[in-house]
Amino acid sequence: MGINSIKRKEKIRLAVASRGEVSVLELVKRLDVSEVTIRRYLEELEKEGVLTRTYGGAVKNDARISPEFLFTEKSQRNLAEKKAIARAAVNLIREGETIFLDSGTTPLELCRLLKEHPFRLTVATTSLPAASELFPVERIKVLLLGGFLRRELFDFFGPFSREELNRLTFNQAFLGVDGISGQEGLTTTDSVTALIEETVIKRSQKINILADHSKVGRVALIPYGNIQGITKTKRLITDSGAAPEELNNLKKMGLEIIVVKV
Repeated sequence: MGINSIKRKEKIRLAVASRGEVSVLELVKRLDVSEVTIRRYLEELEKEGVLTRTYGGAVKNDARISPEFLFTEKSQRNLAEKKAIARAAVNLIREGETIFLDSGTTPLELCRLLKEHPFRLTVATTSLPAASELFPVERIKVLLLGGFLRRELFDFFGPFSREELNRLTFNQAFLGVDGISGQEGLTTTDSVTALIEETVIKRSQKINILADHSKVGRVALIPYGNIQGITKTKRLITDSGAAPEELNNLKKMGLEIIVVKV
């Protein structure tokens, strides 16, 4: 690596450390190199553990997840709605399918229902609780995707997780969200989740978003996935507390809407 590359990477490192995040476009202007070069630097710095790439930029790796979004905190909120959404979602699954289960709390409720259904499945997940739930069910093959352990959310993340995902294909994916709206589509509070979700969306034939009413209309920090641009089957399963105007806007984005009563 040339001296100029080392200096540029150090400038990126310092910018991420001091501000917490950087954008590709900003770095292109600041360092006077191509977008391809900046993305290569970000990839190298991610492998070094300095940062995590996001859609359009990067964030520093030691950014903490807000307590509001910790797994143990989320699992008890709107529990009745999550269980109702899971009951609707399980009816979409067919014998012999390979599905991806997200590490969210609503997909975990779906995971618990899978134990009660007689069909054979292959379930891939980054979620420790999901793998633990399915451990005793011999008719379900479980593929636990590895990576760095994220203790706050009881799951795995990082480039190793995405590399494994890119070698797989799924009949269906069942994803949780921090927010979904007609304004921004899918949004989340952390870049790690965004990167995993985007990879899963690309590798899945059908996308199922599991979101209780508190998530519908909400816009979190980081948009991802370009849900409007997805031409494959895409559904939102939510409860009757969701705002009708938001559901109408999401229909215009091409989402099939399934509303359950609690």
